[in-house]
Amino acid sequence: MKLLIEKLQSLQHATGHFAREIAEISVPKIFNKGLLLSTPEHSYPELYFVDNGLARGYFTHQGQEQTSWILAQGFILPTASFFSFSRSIEYINFLKDSSGYAISLSQWSELGKINPVFLLMLLEIYEENLQHIKQREQMLRIRHAETRFLYFQQQYPELINLPTHEILASLLAIESKYLFKIKRKYRK
Repeated sequence: MKLLIEKLQSLQHATGHFAREIAEISVPKIFNKGLLLSTPEHSYPELYFVDNGLARGYFTHQGQEQTSWILAQGFILPTASFFSFSRSIEYINFLKDSSGYAISLSQWSELGKINPVFLLMLLEIYEENLQHIKQREQMLRIRHAETRFLYFQQQYPELINLPTHEILASLLAIESKYLFKIKRKYRK
């Protein structure tokens, strides 16, 4: 809970009081390795916070899984839109046993009706997620595979050795055999 409260308090609009109120509606969760948390057909209207573990988002294209993101710690937004009710193509699963919290967006929204600061906090979390998406998009626009790998290594040093090789190759849009060569070249 401490890590969740610290993350909430780091938001520009949050104070200790508001962070504790969100923590009170947070439900502790254990996410077992292999758990499929969300699919395009089924997504809970919840915001998740992973304080320790490894999760990934992916979609399927022509029968193959394409990794969109990986995360060891932080917020995971619902795959279906809570506000516009639109569907998503994303799956979320856990790559190792993980722990964290589920926060009902309905309850968060009710708090926001009482005090708009809660909605500003939620907006900051969504905005932070948007920045991560832009960072990944920027990474994928780097043409040279080796440079893309180095960019990822610099931006996410804590994640470079966590996912399986195939998942990292998918995330970086590098063929598996070439990623092996690149990793070997930069092995520390």
